[in-house]
Amino acid sequence: MKKTILAAAVLAAFATGLYAAEKEVALVNGQKVSREELTKKLWWQHGAQALSEIIDEKLLLEEAARLGVKADQKETEARFDSLAAGYADKAQFEKNLKSVGWSPADLRDLIRRQQTIRAVLITAKKLSVTDAEAKDFFDKNKERMGAPESVKLSQIFVNTRAEADDAYELLTSVGADFAKLSGLKSADANLRKNGGSLGYISKGMLLPEMEKEIFALKPGQYTKPLATGNGYSIFKAEERKPGQEAAFEPLKEEIKAALLNQAITARLPELAAELRQKAKIEIIK
Repeated sequence: MKKTILAAAVLAAFATGLYAAEKEVALVNGQKVSREELTKKLWWQHGAQALSEIIDEKLLLEEAARLGVKADQKETEARFDSLAAGYADKAQFEKNLKSVGWSPADLRDLIRRQQTIRAVLITAKKLSVTDAEAKDFFDKNKERMGAPESVKLSQIFVNTRAEADDAYELLTSVGADFAKLSGLKSADANLRKNGGSLGYISKGMLLPEMEKEIFALKPGQYTKPLATGNGYSIFKAEERKPGQEAAFEPLKEEIKAALLNQAITARLPELAAELRQKAKIEIIK
């Protein structure tokens, strides 16, 4: 489906170029870059792929009409709202759409077509995922689906080893408060502001060498200075959360949806190829 979005965006830009070829889209040291130049570039790079995907889309939508399959309006609106929610406000959302020649109605139509193609795949290929198939997937992937062990961390980050050694000396010899020391010494503004707090870090998120050091800590303990990025860090374990084993029932519907999406993606080229064999397609050059 993502490829369909790319195809639509490219062709939208292409169409915009046809209707306003005389306008420039950029200036490079005073030299104009015209819409026509951009259009030709886009067509050269993406035109064949986009045209092929549009042909497939038309064939799939025709098959949906033949089978009486339609997109669910509520799902279409939910998807539209989800995309819009990724922007600061409605104006920014519509501005981004306008930049590729689209309107909110155009995006809703694109989503409707995507949902229709999804539905026709399910109908034409009789796709479904049973509880037993979902359980089998769960059993094979149970370990990575649970919540891993995590630790609530604080950090002091400084630029040099000497600074790190000084901070470590203050912690071990004087018993300096870790949060206050991070607020005073850390080279990172966010660490200074938050008293070094990093929140919870799950096992698997860190480099193996660092993870070994950090997850060996008990609450209240801290590491020796460690080389991190362009500087040195001392980490303190504030709290620990044990890992939680995954349970099937809370994840069942999510697993079924994921497996169905995989099946749709896998069978889409197959159905498109079948429809192409029965269709009359003429490429006009």
